[in-house]
This record gives sequence, structure tokens and C-alpha cells, in this order.
Amino acid sequence: VPMVAPGNVQVHVINSTLAKVHWDTVPLKTVRGHLQGYKVYYWKVQSLSRRSKRHVEKKILTFRGNKTFGMLPGLEPYSSYKLNVRVVNGKGEGPASPDKVFKTPEGVPSSPSFLKITNPTLDSLTLEWGSPTHPNGVLTSYILKFQP
Repeated sequence: VPMVAPGNVQVHVINSTLAKVHWDTVPLKTVRGHLQGYKVYYWKVQSLSRRSKRHVEKKILTFRGNKTFGMLPGLEPYSSYKLNVRVVNGKGEGPASPDKVFKTPEGVPSSPSFLKITNPTLDSLTLEWGSPTHPNGVLTSYILKFQP
């Protein structure tokens, strides 16, 4: 299997759900075989707006050939992530680079979990709503739009 991990791993967060990861290629003699590509392991450490899940699901993206970067789509807004990169040959994976921590910014919240109309009269009514299932950040206000 390969002997060394990719170095100089850098993460550039593009938006609340997408990041780009860069790494330096490993010297070909340390691959000890045919270079097949690089694997990026990444996982959410915690949501920054609520308690973290106990089960951590690691995701793996494979980038074929002698690539030095890759895109990580489908990230959750307002969360903390870790990742590492490994080189792959025909026999297996090399050691992991040191874990890199990155955070995604706030995203647009989902809609309120419910909306209920109570006490309707001729000229007024009362509205009740629930917090969004996915706040994707710190909620600061609600905007009510209506029309006759």
C-alpha cells in the first residue's frame, strides 16, 4: 500500500452546502504501485445550532488519477466538519492526512414546522407557528407576508 499521506490539505468553503478541498500530490515512488487516485473522507462533527448526533456517518469521495482537488457537495449549513485525504493504489489506501476542521456558514432556514389559524373574527385572527425543522443557523426573526 502507499507509504505517505497527501500533505498541505486545505479547505475552501464556497457556500453553506459546498466546499472545495486541495492537497499536494504524494511523490510517485511512495505510491508503491499504480496511482489510482485520492479518497477524501469527511464527516459532520456537530451542528452549530443544536446538539450533535451521536452517530457519525463518514462519507467518502474518490477522485481518480493524479488530481489535487475535489468538491464536497451536500454539506449541511451551519455545521462543523472534519476531513482527511488518502492516496490509493491497486492494493489499497495509504495513511490518512491529519484531520482538517472546517465550518459551513449559515443557510436559509426551512419553513416553519406548522402554521395554525385560531380565533378568526371579521377583522382579526391569531396565527401560531412552530420553529423550522432545519434552522440552518441562528433564527433572528420571522417575516409574515399576507394579502387580502
